[in-house]
Amino acid sequence: LFPLQMFKCQNCDLQKCKSDKKEVLIELTSPTLVSQPALVGRSVFGVALEILREEGQMACGVPFILRDMVEFLDKHGMHHRGLFRLCSSVARTKQLRQQWDRGEMVNLEQEGDVPMVASLLKLFFRELPTAIIPEPQFLTVFQFMGVWDGPELNRSLRENLLCLPAEHLTVLLYLVRFLSRVAAHSQSNHMPVENLATIFGPCIFQ
Repeated sequence: LFPLQMFKCQNCDLQKCKSDKKEVLIELTSPTLVSQPALVGRSVFGVALEILREEGQMACGVPFILRDMVEFLDKHGMHHRGLFRLCSSVARTKQLRQQWDRGEMVNLEQEGDVPMVASLLKLFFRELPTAIIPEPQFLTVFQFMGVWDGPELNRSLRENLLCLPAEHLTVLLYLVRFLSRVAAHSQSNHMPVENLATIFGPCIFQ
């Protein structure tokens, strides 16, 4: 879907992807945890990706909080049945969110569990002020899906997604690659592509 030129990032396990329109960074393999700096009093939930970048809360276009959660779920959640349909403790989930929003260091290995982190991951995307795929691109994509199919649809989707802001495209590709890994273990986690689309579609398009 994205025939881009690839360049290895020198600072992390991401790959720079260059098209004729922009450059984005795409994860090569499993995410590598980046140490999150202490950012006192800076919220991360409900904050635009562009603001997170300006405040230094990203590495290679991916928010630190997102990488922390994805790495945790990669390690502990891939075989968890009903991964993104699990109920978590409302009080503990709220507490962990508040810790992040106060700029505190959060050690998910000690303080998190799979249902809680899965819930926070969905919440992070739901609370973005602007959807990962904003309304103009969403309406165009939706229109194409009702008219075209095959190579023509793929070409139109690619052209429209490459018009996304750089931060949005990078995070979208990062999320899609993670969800692909989840779907690859659907026999044990009961999260095939169809279930993931139902759960994350509203988070991506809002």
